[in-house]
Amino acid sequence: MSCQADPGDVQEMRLHRTLTAIITIVASALAPGVEVLAQTAPKQPQQQQQPQVDPDLKPAFDALRARDYAKAERLLKPLADRKDPRAQFLLGAEVYGYDKSPLYNLAKAIPLLRDAAERGFPRAMALYGAALAEGAGVPRDKVEGYKFLALASRQNVPDTEVLLARLAEEMSDEEVERAKKAADAFVPRQ
Repeated sequence: MSCQADPGDVQEMRLHRTLTAIITIVASALAPGVEVLAQTAPKQPQQQQQPQVDPDLKPAFDALRARDYAKAERLLKPLADRKDPRAQFLLGAEVYGYDKSPLYNLAKAIPLLRDAAERGFPRAMALYGAALAEGAGVPRDKVEGYKFLALASRQNVPDTEVLLARLAEEMSDEEVERAKKAADAFVPRQ
C-alpha cells in the first residue's frame, strides 16, 4: 500500500510551514509597545512617546492578546470588509493564518493578506510575498514573491532581507531584475 500524501494536503502543509516560519516576522506584533499597526509613515525620532494602537483596532488587538480569536474576528471583520489593510492583516495573519487559532483557515488568510499587501501594508507584503515565493496556498511565483518581499524590506519589516537573499539564490539574474523593476513600479491600490 502506498503512503503518498494527497497533493492538496502537501500544498496545505507547505503553506502552513511558510506562514508559521513567516509568522515569526510578525510575532512581535502583539508584544507591548510594538508599532505593528502604524501606517507606512517613516519612523519618528525616539524622543516621542510610545506608539499607540489605533483606537479602532485596540479592542481587536486586546482580544488577540487575550487569545480570544472569535472576538478578534468579530471586531476585525467589519473593518477588513471596508478594506482597512491593518484589519485585513491582523485577521489574515493572526486569526486565520495562525495555526494555534481555532479559526485557522488558510483559504481565508491568503486573500486578506494579498489585498492588504496590494494596498501597501508592509507586514502583509512580507507574508504574502513569502507565500508566493514558496508557492504555498497560491501558485508559486518567485518574481512576484521577491517583489513583495523587497517592498516589505524597504519598509524595514524584520527578517525580509534574509528571505530575499534566500529567494535570490533560486532565481536567475533576469528574474531578480524583473522583480526589482516591479517593486520600483509598485503603486498601492486604494
